[in-house]
Amino acid sequence: MERKTIGTFIAVLRKARGLTQRQLAEKLNVSDKTVSRWERDEGYPDLALIPILAEIFSVSCDELLRGERLPGERSEQDREKDERRSEKQRQYLLASAMSRFRNRSCIAALLALLGLTAAAAANFGFGRGRLGFFLGLSFLLVSASCQLILGNNARLWAGEAEGKALVAFRLRMLHITELCLGADLCMLAALLPLLSLEQADAAISAGSWLAAGGACAAGALALGCGVCWFINGRLSKRPEYAVEEKAGERYRYNHRLKGRLGLALAVLFVFTGLAHYSLTRIWGPGAVLESTEFEDLNSFARFMEEKGMPLENNHYNDNARYYDEEGNEISFLEASRRYLTDGISKVVVEYVLDGLTVCTVQASFRGDELLELKAFACDYEQLEQARATIRQRNGFFAAVYVLELLAATAVYFKKRAK
Repeated sequence: MERKTIGTFIAVLRKARGLTQRQLAEKLNVSDKTVSRWERDEGYPDLALIPILAEIFSVSCDELLRGERLPGERSEQDREKDERRSEKQRQYLLASAMSRFRNRSCIAALLALLGLTAAAAANFGFGRGRLGFFLGLSFLLVSASCQLILGNNARLWAGEAEGKALVAFRLRMLHITELCLGADLCMLAALLPLLSLEQADAAISAGSWLAAGGACAAGALALGCGVCWFINGRLSKRPEYAVEEKAGERYRYNHRLKGRLGLALAVLFVFTGLAHYSLTRIWGPGAVLESTEFEDLNSFARFMEEKGMPLENNHYNDNARYYDEEGNEISFLEASRRYLTDGISKVVVEYVLDGLTVCTVQASFRGDELLELKAFACDYEQLEQARATIRQRNGFFAAVYVLELLAATAVYFKKRAK
């Protein structure tokens, strides 16, 4: 039979089935233009697609190749051969489609990583954190859109087909889509600290971004896991995602186990978070900072004169110029002086502030009478030691969170049904 007869026969069978070229193309995982070329006798189906076409139209492979119905009925042996051949071809097409879906999902995930890299480059390289957020957001939106389109196309291709292989294909596709979209959500949450910058030309430090972004990403991960658990539970009740009875029981048991462990982990996180917050409030930076406190203004002033006026220090720029509020040039000593006034604007103490001492002084007066004084001073080395102590404590609690997560994961893999 000529090749054009095959195309004509396919067109007749398709119309008899009430299918459009697009619907037939989706079932075969080809484009509608390919089907159109077959029917216009400009090409012919690949040999691997012949058994699938025969099954769709309920004809034999010989009838399809001949382009006409054959008289008489096929033998039972011929029908069994066609069924086995069709099943093998279906599994091959499913494996091929899943391979393409995974590869394209990897490309979508790379787009998300590229967005995170662009955000980091804008923040650290150009000092524009907010611009980095919007750059990363653009890439993440494109990545998520591509992933949704890929998942929808794969779902449409599976269409109305049946069988264990198709159910496994749908479940695998769903899990990959959830994984990729969850990663997009976590990366978006990690970018949120950049949006908190008040100025467009400001940047966030690596440590601050890591701490705040990690906390936001962890929250997004918990939210995504909860949403996926709920969606998977709902979809498992639908016919297109239903598996055989034994596998279904195993899946439902594991699903309930995930829910219980997730709830237990959430309770642990809440208690650990409360302990972390309480220690931060009680044992905050001020409590761990080794500073010098003062009970009167004169002792504070003497300390700052001695500590704050080392003219021999070389950390100052000898060529620097200083100006007062009216624009007149002043000396370094005059620029370094600070004044504290009482309730009637009388200067009660003056002190020198250098670049290596951190101080704070708060005083309340009634007229010229001092009612309350809060003054302390520390150098940057003491301040850095306090910050290191805070970082160590935060690192300890971060390790506790991770250990709790790992413990819940280990319990799941130990108790899950296999």
